Amino acid sequence: MSSPHWAPPVARAARRLGAVVTAVALTAGAVVMLAAPAETAARTYYVNSCQGSGKDTASGTSSNHPWKSLDKVNATTFKPGDRILFRKGCTWEGQLWPKGSGTASAPITIGSYAGADNSPLKPAIQGGGEVADAVKLHNQEYWEIRDLDVSNEAPATDTPGENLAELRGIHISGDNSQTLDHFVVDGVDVHDVTGEDNWISGDPESGTEPGINFGTGWDGSKRTGGIVFDTTVPDVTAPPATATVLNDITVSDSTIVNTSFGGIIVKQYTGDGPDAVATGWGTRTSATDTKFTPHTDVTVRGNYISQAGTDYGCNGIYLTDVRDGQIDHNVVAHAGTSGIETYYSDRITIEHNEVYGTKRKAGGADHNAIDPDRGTTNVLVQYNYMHDNGDGILFCQFGFGSVTARYNIIVNSSRYAMYLHSNTKATAQIHNNTVYNDNGSKYLVYGFGSYLKGTYTLRNNAFYSTTDGAVLSSSDTITYDTNYYGGADLPVPAGDTNAVTGDAKFADPDVSGPYGDVTSGPRLSTALGYRPLARSALIDNGLAITDNGGVDYRGAALYDEEPDIGAVEY
Repeated sequence: MSSPHWAPPVARAARRLGAVVTAVALTAGAVVMLAAPAETAARTYYVNSCQGSGKDTASGTSSNHPWKSLDKVNATTFKPGDRILFRKGCTWEGQLWPKGSGTASAPITIGSYAGADNSPLKPAIQGGGEVADAVKLHNQEYWEIRDLDVSNEAPATDTPGENLAELRGIHISGDNSQTLDHFVVDGVDVHDVTGEDNWISGDPESGTEPGINFGTGWDGSKRTGGIVFDTTVPDVTAPPATATVLNDITVSDSTIVNTSFGGIIVKQYTGDGPDAVATGWGTRTSATDTKFTPHTDVTVRGNYISQAGTDYGCNGIYLTDVRDGQIDHNVVAHAGTSGIETYYSDRITIEHNEVYGTKRKAGGADHNAIDPDRGTTNVLVQYNYMHDNGDGILFCQFGFGSVTARYNIIVNSSRYAMYLHSNTKATAQIHNNTVYNDNGSKYLVYGFGSYLKGTYTLRNNAFYSTTDGAVLSSSDTITYDTNYYGGADLPVPAGDTNAVTGDAKFADPDVSGPYGDVTSGPRLSTALGYRPLARSALIDNGLAITDNGGVDYRGAALYDEEPDIGAVEY
């Protein structure tokens, strides 16, 4: 996905491109050309903390004469095209914060190089809980961070949670009222970040455990963890007229493990903290809210995110305040609250991900695989494999929202496979999903009270449960049309006059893996055990849907003869 890049002022553009500025002076009738010096050529700098071979007094421009410390790197303003390479197998304690910015044609790169020992270990930056951010960029742009090992773990005490604080692994931010372009985080391992869990709402006097705080508001919440992109203002009591926007963000092929609060977070400032003047940039009152100023063009792809080893790791991917986002081919395992959540965002596609093992942690209310939440519009959730979570998809579109969920496979949700929890200005198109439960859950589609006032349309979904009477909630705003109901004795919703029953003939529903891990990536083919075999009641009994995405769960073209029900065409 892409969006138009911000066009900088002429003077700034000239500086970025290294243009030669020429002045003409007339002296005694002669024309004298005064030219600015050409920009210094890009350099590669080497940093080595191993074996005492690095020295900060060295040139740093050769692997034979490397720098040693983070202090030396942090005191240097780098030029466009420069590379900062850390030796593999070495460790640095403290904060890495190099200065300077690259350009569109010459970004600055942080990476690694191999020493004589050919160590396979990525260079390690360890914050140790002594710095808020182990790796930091602020009011900078055109940076690429690759091939690092990053942690920021405060030592544990005898009291669980007492070591949690405002900590992050990689933190990219700004407050200069400009659009900051191009940030790539690729091939990094971020792990063991002891960030505190700050929740937007709830009673701040509720006697929470150490490291868990309620009622901290928008700006005070959900901004600790592995990789965080956010913005703020220099003075909350007198904010500038223009927001800082981060554009062209990519996080790819990385591992993010045991990083509370979240794994990957994107967030905009809004001005709701103590003494702050509200800007409205990060919150959204309607789909056309002119104050809303999201970050743009965000891609999260091919990552492995796990919170299995921490009781405080809540979200896996928390994409908020974003317009034009792509989340695909990630594994999100054992998160708390939500595997993948969008909030106050527009035009987000979530596809080809495997999300499993989400459970409640650290006082969170939810435990879902995917959640298009408050104020999210034009969200597309497709071709995902969600299994063994509390809820499958939570349609939590408070205020307003629009989402399409299609061709997903949702298996063994312990609570609700589809949780309808929106209000009157929300719409959801839910079609051709396969929902399979044989874990004793009493619910397939569930909602209650005023949260069923959103407009939900459910078509061509395969609902299968081994529990008699598994709930499929109804209201006058929910349309069921041409869905399959099977397994045990399921109550067919009264409005589904085209309901399909019979034998689904799933190919191999007794699935026990293999599931996605750090090596394999998402194991989407595992879910093909829920594809229909010949003479299945799902085949040729579906409703033709015009805007259907063109392919089914496994990428086969639609339709093969008549439309089928469920995520996989026969």
